Amino acid sequence: MEYVIVSLSLIIIALVYSVWNLVRKYESLEDEMEFSEKYINLAYDSMKKAYDRMKKIDRLGSFEADDESGYIFNEIKTAMEELNEVYELDATKEKE
Repeated sequence: MEYVIVSLSLIIIALVYSVWNLVRKYESLEDEMEFSEKYINLAYDSMKKAYDRMKKIDRLGSFEADDESGYIFNEIKTAMEELNEVYELDATKEKE
């Protein structure tokens, strides 16, 4: 009888420790998820602002591809358009 009580007590202690350990790890992962979500939202907002600014700067098409600054501008614009396709920065579809 004593062996049963001791073994059940040890099992209960092991289970309580396991649950406590899992809860601690879960809370740690939850904190990391919140940080990641904030970072992703900041990156998205930054890319959206950069894309909108890029569209404003070249609204008249005043940058020529003939000179060095025009070439660099066109390369940046191309990169921003690719980001727009991936992340839908111009909000053509609703953000989930």
